[in-house]
Amino acid sequence: FTNSGTEATMDAIRVARGVTGRDKIVKVEGGYHGHHDEVMVSMKPSLDLAGPAHAPNTVPATAGITAAVLGDTIVVPFNDAEALERALSNHDVACFIVEPVMENIGICKPLPGYLEAVREITQRHGTLLIFDEVKTGITAGWGGATGVLGVQPDLIALAKSIGGGFPIGAFGGKAEYMDVITTGKVMHLGTYNGNPLVMAAARAVLNEVCTPEVTRGTAELNERLLGACNDIIVSASLPAHTVQLGAKGCITWSVDPVRNYRDYKETDFDLAFAQWIHGINRGVLLPPGLDEQWLISVMHTDAEVMHYADVFHEFVNELTK
Repeated sequence: FTNSGTEATMDAIRVARGVTGRDKIVKVEGGYHGHHDEVMVSMKPSLDLAGPAHAPNTVPATAGITAAVLGDTIVVPFNDAEALERALSNHDVACFIVEPVMENIGICKPLPGYLEAVREITQRHGTLLIFDEVKTGITAGWGGATGVLGVQPDLIALAKSIGGGFPIGAFGGKAEYMDVITTGKVMHLGTYNGNPLVMAAARAVLNEVCTPEVTRGTAELNERLLGACNDIIVSASLPAHTVQLGAKGCITWSVDPVRNYRDYKETDFDLAFAQWIHGINRGVLLPPGLDEQWLISVMHTDAEVMHYADVFHEFVNELTK
């Protein structure tokens, strides 16, 4: 256990390096995996720096990232198995860290067969596959996106929902890999890791709050909300669409689904901002980032989520006058 998603992904990467004896890692362009140096790369790069879509440049997301770190982090586009194959063929790579469903650019789902190809490619090259489920764990469904999509990684990182609001992170994987910690080959340290207060909260969340039945209920409530929003979009012929993953959803202002970061950059951010500020002024508090998604909690009622649909309908009426 750790205290945050950042620590969970950081430690998972260290385990992968300890297991493989390799330095380099691969991440996805537009992916967010916390704020440690190795992954503060090509999170939201400016397109004038990002390079070609099929072979993105490695772009630091902040000052303070060393050239050595940049040299050890390779960037590939999401939903492009061939790009991953090239990266792993050209370099000795410790791990590929990826959200099985990207949730830093709205909700960006894997194309059919993509994750299966990723699993085969990483196994063939001796590269560990890390699923960052900090955002999708529990919210995607019982078992997270891993359970929903049916592709098993070597290591997994979790946080956020598993603690019910308490500061928590966790990482784990196959015993043959996690043994590098139990044997002391790889160090995992932290004063507050696994502290009793947070462990009690996590146990309550997993055993009493976010049960399989409850998570199914939140997903069904979310489906009703998204269905109502989609009907509004279709009736007004808007250049937008809805996306759902379990209890999370979003309205993406583009006609076509977002399949990678470059697609995301083509969405209409002006309309997204207008919708966001319109909702805030009518009691609908969505996440502040236009790249985020809403989350139906176990406490939301049908009336509350349908209020959002009513506010969205009002926005569309104003937009199409």
